[in-house]
Amino acid sequence: MDDEFFARVGHDLRGELATMLAGVHYLLRYQKDLGPAPRDMLERVRGAGERLKRLLDEFDNSIWLRADASRPMSIARCDAAELVRRAAVQLEAMAVARGVPISFEAGPDGAATVEGDPELLRVALEYVLGFAILRSRDRPVQVRVSSADGEPVVTVVDEAGPVPPEPLARLLEPFGERAAIPADPVAPRRRERLGLGLAIAHGILGAHGGRLTVEPSSERTDGGAPASSADLSATGLRFTCFLGGVGRDPPTRLPETEGRCDAASGR
Repeated sequence: MDDEFFARVGHDLRGELATMLAGVHYLLRYQKDLGPAPRDMLERVRGAGERLKRLLDEFDNSIWLRADASRPMSIARCDAAELVRRAAVQLEAMAVARGVPISFEAGPDGAATVEGDPELLRVALEYVLGFAILRSRDRPVQVRVSSADGEPVVTVVDEAGPVPPEPLARLLEPFGERAAIPADPVAPRRRERLGLGLAIAHGILGAHGGRLTVEPSSERTDGGAPASSADLSATGLRFTCFLGGVGRDPPTRLPETEGRCDAASGR
């Protein structure tokens, strides 16, 4: 019933939004006599509509906040590096608008593969990478694809500054991410996300036998290799996406350390 409710509401709202956006696109393209003020207003409406489409996607995907082993997935063999590239393409305009360069490191194509739903895994990675981009402005985001014990692992690191321990511990809970995203300087009340993305990503990865963790990303202030914890200075966040694989046992849990957050444990 819950899945059907979300599907019906999302479908009906999306249909009405598509009709409104079609009218806006028509006016912007074909009404050549529009003055600067009306054109500016239509552009603002178009931008709001595009943001609303993303919010509706998040609303639709929120069914993954609740685990359900019976929920169908389209399983295929996926290349983890290709999934990251597809996620980055979806976020390219956002990254450019915020001046965020994305660096990408991966082994040869096919070196890290997983059995899973390609679209769902892309969505999970897109929410994680999108969060890092939203936190950053004119700062880089690093993405690395690797393999640990035969399991693909995607790491996303930003340099957008530390998050205090209390909100960090809730970051993977529904709406927990809002405390770590700076307000838009132009429109402080504007929402690019509902605040469910990281929790959805955690749920999707969990359905694949994987998980999502977040911890402070630290380096020595002088740029050298850290010699001890006293040399560390938190510069941002590190998200680790264990992609798991359908039919694979969940990865062995890492020892809990201060600052690491896992939604399954709340720590």
